[in-house]
Amino acid sequence: MKIYGCDVGAKNIILHDEKNAYNISTPSEAKEIINEKCIIVLEQTGAYGSRWAEIFTSIGCKVFIADGRDFKNYRLAHSRKKDDRLDAFYLRKYYLEKEKRTKLRPYNPHQIYIRALIRQHIRNEKDITKHTNRLKQYLAMIFPFEEYHLLSRSKFFKSLTSIEKKLKQTPHTLSDIALTELKKLKIALEENQKLEKEIISIAKNHPGYEILKTFPIGDLQIATLLAYSWDIKDFKDKDKYIAYTLMGANLEQSGTSIYKVKTDKARTEIKGIFYTLYMQAHRRTQKWTHPLRPLTEFIKDLVNAKHNFKKRYIKFLSRFLELTFFARKYNLNFEETLKLKITRLEKELISLKEKEELTQNKIYKLYRLTRAINTYKQILNFALAQGKDISYLSQRKEEERQVYLRQIKNKEEKTKKEKTKKGGKTNENLHKKRTSKRTKTDTIKTTNRAKHKRNRRSNIKSNEISRREIEKLRRYKSRAKTLRSIHDKKQKTTPDTE
Repeated sequence: MKIYGCDVGAKNIILHDEKNAYNISTPSEAKEIINEKCIIVLEQTGAYGSRWAEIFTSIGCKVFIADGRDFKNYRLAHSRKKDDRLDAFYLRKYYLEKEKRTKLRPYNPHQIYIRALIRQHIRNEKDITKHTNRLKQYLAMIFPFEEYHLLSRSKFFKSLTSIEKKLKQTPHTLSDIALTELKKLKIALEENQKLEKEIISIAKNHPGYEILKTFPIGDLQIATLLAYSWDIKDFKDKDKYIAYTLMGANLEQSGTSIYKVKTDKARTEIKGIFYTLYMQAHRRTQKWTHPLRPLTEFIKDLVNAKHNFKKRYIKFLSRFLELTFFARKYNLNFEETLKLKITRLEKELISLKEKEELTQNKIYKLYRLTRAINTYKQILNFALAQGKDISYLSQRKEEERQVYLRQIKNKEEKTKKEKTKKGGKTNENLHKKRTSKRTKTDTIKTTNRAKHKRNRRSNIKSNEISRREIEKLRRYKSRAKTLRSIHDKKQKTTPDTE
């Protein structure tokens, strides 16, 4: 069984087996050197790397892909010379080391396809925001009396056909540019819909999809999690799972922190898609509250400072990813994973209480553990209360949401009918009375303000008059003092006539 390190380029590749380096440009040349029993180690190089990985798998070789960041640091530690042959040589050496072999992943085409689709989806989202902002600016200049810039994203996309008709009818210098931006926006939206369908179709074939479907997250969020952690058996601990999916590769630091392990905070794809979940968890409305809201409140207590908003978000995601890890590892539902997490925290709390020493660190740990247990219990109670209907609160599927809205409308109509039969006050009449009361209070407030302004002006004028009079009195007093002093001096200088 031969092991080859493979450095991939646009035109050719280099295979290295410790002694010899082979420059290959076609698949037929590769078949002459490689057998079915060979192992090939590749670096993450995008489309060109996946092309050659497909060729090697078709031959029958075992293909492994090294983590890009970790291999870069490993390569620079051994030699700083930039050479393709050296890269291939160190890729082979990277596989032979036991510590580094854990960071190698077997080649999986479905995982690479999903990652490529998700990245394209993110690029399209950026293009959509760019085109919408430009179009709104042009519309504000073409139609100054209409408020298209105040419309929400969904309403603006629905009214694109009507906007297109208006732009074609109105003769304006900017109408042609606006139409081109509108066409670009429509193309980007259509592409995004196709990408979403393809991503979800690949994710549904994965066994972990049904488990993650019980969690309060959408289909795209599930697909991104599966794309960056396809096989859960590759991760020994929850910490390694979180570090790889959320923050990227572990990097060994030099200098004083040589024994420490620092996480390089990468993976913008996961952070971008899961940011909506974090923002939804903060919100609370009259109709519904998100099941993960207690977790956000718990993390607010842990990180109090306002400028550490990013830190809060990362902590929230790490706690949430921990739950997904337990669910996928032990094949559990959302409710069962919460129960498992609570039992583990309770065991930690009991072991901490058994220790005799009382320190500030221990007291803080006790508080944190008790608070964490209460938060997970709150989430569990919410999940048990909702049961199967937990999905539409967080994911907001269109069909389920419409059913939910119809139920609310029917209830409101029933209450109105019952009140009218009894001769009670309906909500509309109450609203009218409230509005009339508000108008009366507003008029009273305006009159009071006007009176207050008049009184203030009169007070200011009176104060000005009093100030002038005081200044005059001061002047008279000062003159009187001077005259008295002059008179006293004259009396002293003149002799007595007697």
